[in-house]
Amino acid sequence: MATKLLDGIKFLLRLISCISICLLTIIVFMQVINRNFFDHSFTWVEEVVSMAMVFVTYMGAAMATINNSNTRIDFFIRKLPRPVHNVFEVLDDGICIVFLVVITAMSYKLMLSNWSMVTPALRLPQGINYFAIMLGCILMIIFYLIQMWLHICKVMGKDTTKAEEVLNR
Repeated sequence: MATKLLDGIKFLLRLISCISICLLTIIVFMQVINRNFFDHSFTWVEEVVSMAMVFVTYMGAAMATINNSNTRIDFFIRKLPRPVHNVFEVLDDGICIVFLVVITAMSYKLMLSNWSMVTPALRLPQGINYFAIMLGCILMIIFYLIQMWLHICKVMGKDTTKAEEVLNR
């Protein structure tokens, strides 16, 4: 059950990211053609592109988190003995979770305060960008909790290879 849910979330993240990147490419291409060949530009392009970029950024960050491929500087930590290394991994996950909780709370407040303001061209709520940030951070918190649980299991001496295989497919 949890495996299917996780696979579904990963699929949705990939789908949203792919759609956003395709949308970005098509819209920016249309804008370039219109400006250079027809001396006309769409007024709504910048709004859609900025929203799509926020979604791509935070959904991509969530995908990097679940695949444990986010940026880290762990050269010295990997040199430590395995049990100590795992303790540092738990600590790292905890720090990331605290940071993401703060960002989630701030983005929630900003989303609520900007939801009534609309974009000039499309009349969409400006809080959509903050919703994307909040959603990405919530997903990253969930994924960091899963990673933290696996690292705690490693500290306790349990085998986590099957669970890690499920996460990395």
